Amino acid sequence: MFFKEFPLPSDPTFPSYTLNIRELGASEGSLSTDIINGAIDRVSKAGGGHVVIPAGKWTTGAIRLQSYVDLHFEDGAHLSFDPNPELYLPAVLTVYEGIRCYNYSPLIYGNGLTSVAITGNGYLEGNGPEWWKWAKNLTGRDILYFDRRPIEERIYATPELALRPMFLQILNSKNVLIEGITLHNSPCWTVHPVWCEDVAVRGITVENPSVSPNTDGVNIESCNRALVEDCTVVTTGDDMYCLKAGRNEDAWDVGIPCQNVVIRRCRSLGRSKSGGIVIGSEMSAGVYNILAEDCDFADNVNCIRIKSKDGRGGLVENVDFRNMHIALGDRGINVSFRYSCEANDDPKEKGVHMPKVRNIFFENITSDSVGTGISIDNVPGGEMENFIFKDITMTARTCMTSDGVRGLRLENVSFTEDPSAGH
Repeated sequence: MFFKEFPLPSDPTFPSYTLNIRELGASEGSLSTDIINGAIDRVSKAGGGHVVIPAGKWTTGAIRLQSYVDLHFEDGAHLSFDPNPELYLPAVLTVYEGIRCYNYSPLIYGNGLTSVAITGNGYLEGNGPEWWKWAKNLTGRDILYFDRRPIEERIYATPELALRPMFLQILNSKNVLIEGITLHNSPCWTVHPVWCEDVAVRGITVENPSVSPNTDGVNIESCNRALVEDCTVVTTGDDMYCLKAGRNEDAWDVGIPCQNVVIRRCRSLGRSKSGGIVIGSEMSAGVYNILAEDCDFADNVNCIRIKSKDGRGGLVENVDFRNMHIALGDRGINVSFRYSCEANDDPKEKGVHMPKVRNIFFENITSDSVGTGISIDNVPGGEMENFIFKDITMTARTCMTSDGVRGLRLENVSFTEDPSAGH
């Protein structure tokens, strides 16, 4: 209805040149960081090719990706990331909850790359429980939310201010492929491309316990032309598939929206503490031209959600959700400007930098059991316009609530009231 098709990203191609870390001297039971990164450097300087992680159990610290390299995992490859923070220094430029800073390196990291891939059937263990302990110390995060110093002075890779690293983060890169791998026990957000063009995330599996803090599955942030398809998020401690565009002033400084994204044939198998497919809440630079279709969600608090709050600014526009099945949830479809999980977020002058959402289409959405079928929650000064719901069938405890949207249209929307529906 509103989404416009665009050329989907093509997978990067690589020369046949290949280095196998076992043949370079890596041994199971020993730390292989230098060998893995040395192989990546060697292949990149040779003009490109493949670095192979063979079958076996390997241990590493931070991996630094480089251009023209496919980091390939053979069947039976198990790579465990040692949770010693010293192995993730020196600090690197990263994006944490939509804000730039220097922090401990993501477990797998790249910046400013061309043609890079992580492929194969490997099992990647993030050893999250050791990192999750940091979530109890919010000092660094609370400072970061207000940090307006020059980027190079925003240093958080210290024991006092430590922010948990992402599992796989690639910044400012072109022609990126992430395919086939399984990621388990992420320290924080799991797969996180930022400011990238032509990104494909295909056939991966993410499994983070529902008790783990902020372990989103796939976060596409401020990217152009991205495809997420045939992925499985088993469980997470937060959103499963999410689109973001930076937070507040930092996003306005960068000015890169998230646009031209397709999410298709993705699913969840278990419980999430938050959303199935979500836009926001970090969406200040804008989210445009999005299609999410043919997805199936098992158990979410909010199954399909667009979330923001006063002070975020930003525009979400031209988004289609279609052909979705929701098994169980608190809310089936939720569009809200009342996101309140960050009470300490940078306060703004009342009525200034208000979010906007318009041209949103929901078609062929079914739910077996949700607390509230459709909920639309505006705030004074927020702009919501032109929402269309077509062929919606839901069993819900509360059918629908709506507040402050202009141009709301319902076509063939059917609710079955059930006092026991939802959680």
